[in-house]
Amino acid sequence: MRGSYHQALRAPGKAEDAGLSPAPESEVAREREMSPWYYLIVIIEVPVLLSLAYAGGVWLYILIAFVGLMGMGELYSALIVRGTRPEAAIGYACGLLLLAGAQFAPAELWAEVVLICLFAATAGPLCAQFSRTGEPGRLRDAAATLFGVLYIAFPLTFLLLLCKVDIAASVTGVTAGPVRARIGALLMLAAAVWLSDTAAWAIGTRFGRTKMTRHLSPNKTWEGSLAGGVVSLLATLIVGTWAGLPAWHAVPLGILLALSAQLGDLTESAIKRDLGLRDFGTLLGPHGGMLDTFDGILFAAPICYFYLRFFVMS
Repeated sequence: MRGSYHQALRAPGKAEDAGLSPAPESEVAREREMSPWYYLIVIIEVPVLLSLAYAGGVWLYILIAFVGLMGMGELYSALIVRGTRPEAAIGYACGLLLLAGAQFAPAELWAEVVLICLFAATAGPLCAQFSRTGEPGRLRDAAATLFGVLYIAFPLTFLLLLCKVDIAASVTGVTAGPVRARIGALLMLAAAVWLSDTAAWAIGTRFGRTKMTRHLSPNKTWEGSLAGGVVSLLATLIVGTWAGLPAWHAVPLGILLALSAQLGDLTESAIKRDLGLRDFGTLLGPHGGMLDTFDGILFAAPICYFYLRFFVMS
């Protein structure tokens, strides 16, 4: 996510190979100057996400489908520029089906829907290579298609599933009202990930001294990472308690969300390094693309859902 510590800059070597100039020191200064954009975008996107989460139904599906398609489009476009030819139409279709299954299919059939979609995302791109006999890179292109589905669309299904989790009812058997029931789990996740990201960026910028991953994102620091973890824990504790989650669950879940969100951020940095990118897009202005915003969510959402599913809802 772009707010994290500092955003990963262009990878040395890869940028030159792609015909791009490496990011100068002044670009880091511009990153600091553009920080208000981060808060503006969060102020806009969080109320929209929560409002549609409360509305549910087809409106929530449209929102998450838009996020998924934009993210997959950013990834596929970057791969195409680098010479890979993913079967984007098949990837989009499988991603939409995955999200539709999470939102509209009966709970007892969700696993079957996932398996069907993953099979289609595997077999479809391979079958599409039949007409390219003799061309190199066919297996690579099919694998790139599946990667987009697994990396982006599949984790986003857990945002839809979290909107169906009534934390208070799972703990006490009594719901805490429609607002907490519908958006409590999602708000807890969003607060833990995005507030953590903000704190990590702010502390890393001002007080960071110990570099965390020079080869992936040289501006990330352990001080920023620790600050992000503390804020994630506090956010999970505060919002989780409001939603009905006991403190003895909120603490370990907050730690897991902090770790998973930072791993998601580092994973996206690694992908961008490999592709020679600074950002995946410009959809959100200086904030970057859709993947630059939801990178931490992609890893944290499944962790949040499965923790609630196995340790709270059970």
